[in-house]
Amino acid sequence: MNNDQIWLHTLCKKNGIIITDIQIDRLSSFWERLLDWNKKINLVSRKNEDNLWKGHIALSLSMLFTISFQNGSKILDLGTGGGFPGIPLAIMLPECSFVLLDSTQKKITAVQSMADALSLKNVRTIWGRAEEVNQRSGFHSSFDAVVARSVSNLSNLLDWGLPFLKSGKGKNTVKEKVFITIPSLITFKGAEIEQEEILAQQKHPEIYLHHQPLLFKGSEEFERLDKKITIATRS
Repeated sequence: MNNDQIWLHTLCKKNGIIITDIQIDRLSSFWERLLDWNKKINLVSRKNEDNLWKGHIALSLSMLFTISFQNGSKILDLGTGGGFPGIPLAIMLPECSFVLLDSTQKKITAVQSMADALSLKNVRTIWGRAEEVNQRSGFHSSFDAVVARSVSNLSNLLDWGLPFLKSGKGKNTVKEKVFITIPSLITFKGAEIEQEEILAQQKHPEIYLHHQPLLFKGSEEFERLDKKITIATRS
């Protein structure tokens, strides 16, 4: 293993996540292919290429340090961009199925190519606008979880993401982790999102918002990690 691989393996171990050599190799191959694709189209900021392991791959996996997904869960990555957090999560959760959605066709072409090269049988990509795709049969009310990075404000994420979730009320049980057993929308947000929350709650009063500070063993190694995981469920 190189230094980045050893660092990620150690980080996962510190946080109780088992990561195999095969998964490490797949994440490394994803990293290499992402850099190659990034020369052709803008999947991630070229200024941030040196920070791919921490700022993108490890940050995507940090969701697993806080949240547990049941085997068999069907998960949508809303606004996947260069495949985040969907591809790293799909590598780590082979028993879950993932749909990676983005409105930019060339990004979806790149992500599908990378998923094929990595032999990720649990990944499917879709090109389209969320507000149109979420009304289609097979997508509407079909997912156990929607995951997203900070692709938009919280109100927009709820507008776009909630129709994808299976119907029904539920709650999150908070112990050492938040165990996702019901339809939930999960996103990374900055620590200061009070105004977004107020507006989102006014627009979607049926939604319960829960926050988990993105603090884990090794989080001090990340520069300017000022984020929370926000979980939206129907109350």
